[in-house]
Amino acid sequence: MSEKIVKESEDFESKDSGWTLDKILRLEVHTNRYSPFRGSSSFTEVPKQIAKTKAIINVIKEKDSPCFMWSILAALYPNISNPKKTSSYIPHLNKLNFDGISFPTPLNE
Repeated sequence: MSEKIVKESEDFESKDSGWTLDKILRLEVHTNRYSPFRGSSSFTEVPKQIAKTKAIINVIKEKDSPCFMWSILAALYPNISNPKKTSSYIPHLNKLNFDGISFPTPLNE
C-alpha cells in the first residue's frame, strides 16, 4: 500500500505541476474479512430499519430454497397488494428460464 502512495506521489510531482508532497498527516486503512454468503433454505428476516424503507421485498417462504428465483420474479413483476407472498409470483413462473441454476443459489451463479 505504501509503495503505491509513494509511486503516485512521485508520478504527480514529475508532471511539472510545481507541487510536492510534504507529509501525510493521517492515513486510515480499513480491512474486512471476506466471507462469501452461503444461501440457506430458511427464511431470514430483514432488519427493521431496512424493512421500513420498503427498498427491499423479502418474499416469505419458510422452507423454500429458490429464494433467488422469488427475488427475481418480485423485481420484474411487482405486486403491490401482497409483495411478500410467493403466491403473488406463481403466475409468472413460466415467463423465465431458471434451468441450470441451483437452489439455494451460490454467488458464482
